Amino acid sequence: MRSDVLGLGLLALGAVLCGAGLPGAAAVSEARAEPAQVAVSAAQVTGATAQVTGATAQAVSGPTCKLKGTAPVNKGTRLYDAPSGGRTIANFTGALAPMTLSAIPADPASGRARLSTSDGSPTLRLDGYIAPTDVAVFTTRDIPVISGHIWISSAQKVKLVAATGDSLRAELSISGSEGQTARASAPCDAFALQRGAPMKMEVPGSARGYLMKTSTIELFDRPNGDVIFTLKMLEGTAQLFWSTEAKAGFVHLMSRGDLTVDAWGRLKDLEPLKKGELMDQYIPPTTAVAGAQLALDKAPPIVKATRAIPVRARRDEKERPVGEIEAGAEIYLLETVAGWTNVLPKALGMTPPDEGGFWIPAAETPK
Repeated sequence: MRSDVLGLGLLALGAVLCGAGLPGAAAVSEARAEPAQVAVSAAQVTGATAQVTGATAQAVSGPTCKLKGTAPVNKGTRLYDAPSGGRTIANFTGALAPMTLSAIPADPASGRARLSTSDGSPTLRLDGYIAPTDVAVFTTRDIPVISGHIWISSAQKVKLVAATGDSLRAELSISGSEGQTARASAPCDAFALQRGAPMKMEVPGSARGYLMKTSTIELFDRPNGDVIFTLKMLEGTAQLFWSTEAKAGFVHLMSRGDLTVDAWGRLKDLEPLKKGELMDQYIPPTTAVAGAQLALDKAPPIVKATRAIPVRARRDEKERPVGEIEAGAEIYLLETVAGWTNVLPKALGMTPPDEGGFWIPAAETPK
């Protein structure tokens, strides 16, 4: 019997990503698009800070709570220039985009977080605001749901449900369940905007596999102990555990998928796999996902910035900059109009809205 990851759930696949038109330039054509992966996971909450917009104060996460990563954002998702209201300064295309998410609202479902389209490497960086639910968040390590027994596993996609200080609380939709969720809390560094590699659980050669007999199973903290968690799965969903220990009519169950389990179950609720039967066939496959691959028709010249250059949404010096071309970033040069040059990031992860652009003074255009 080989060692492998034991899955509790099924992977769901997200939407197909595709190209977008560009104002003032040839259209973007899509060379290849792959589905975005939907995984699951969770997080925590503590502390508080506040951001004031006009006369309204809104609690947001602390200044050190920054989630980073390079990942696709669904095509058509908007980046705004204000925490509420405001105007659109960019549309995401579904291609990979570097990001840093911060100032996450206490209720991520009802406000916008601050998003910079940079994660440390030089790029065309825009500083704006986005609904946290529009950005995929993943766990970077196991996060306890029930201490010592149930965890949301690392490298799982989660939904943020609360933010305070330097901690977040997140929710995992358990794969293969009847809409069941698990919630957990952790410091901000337990989360990222890019999925890491799932950690494998090594299964001893002497272990035996067990499947749930019914769609619901109670998990205990010890033999004849207290119920700590109840899994409620869809009918016909095969949930696999393994074990090397049994006692008093209970089996010590281990599993690692979207949830990691180290608990006890009643033997009468389990169906042992036959001796020699491989557990691998019950393990759901995993899928690696990339963003859409985009290209410009009749691509304009690419240049590299030697110093930082402010970017504006309109051709007007009185306009407040919405970001900058960072030193070392590569950009496309589009048209030049009335002393202003329109540019695009080389990766094409975002484009301006129809009524706007990414404008820099023509005199500062890199050669």
